[in-house]
Amino acid sequence: MQPSHHESAQQLRVQEWMRKSPLRVTRARASVAAVLLEQAQPVCAEVVFRCLLEIGEDVSLGSVYRILKQMEEDGLVLRDRHVSSSGVKAAYSIAGTPTPSRSYVFRCDVCQRQQRIADAVLAAQLASVAALEGYALDTDIAIPARCRDCVPSTGQS
Repeated sequence: MQPSHHESAQQLRVQEWMRKSPLRVTRARASVAAVLLEQAQPVCAEVVFRCLLEIGEDVSLGSVYRILKQMEEDGLVLRDRHVSSSGVKAAYSIAGTPTPSRSYVFRCDVCQRQQRIADAVLAAQLASVAALEGYALDTDIAIPARCRDCVPSTGQS
């Protein structure tokens, strides 16, 4: 059976992308790369693993983690943190993939001190929720908070 035009274009894209790395191109690495290249947002290793199972790849979750770690070390993949109700997980995306260029700033409501935060996963999540709810986000978002210097100390007399 011959691969479809989309499948061969995807295979060429994966091979081109993997040539940027000193890693040997194996079927498992190419499959992980193909899954990541199809994702619009960063995904956790479990999602990559499930996608591989769905396409019939025989790979373990441990292998997926090892491959992602190798790709991260070689600069092909970016690892960020993904915060959800189930906790904090690593989320992976292709290095060089454009992410929303938003900046988040914690601004102390007492002293006005600011702390800039760069978190592409957070930016993508907020943009997604805002779009679902019909809101447009500014590129700079200030989050009112209170810095540790302005938080009243407790337990002192």
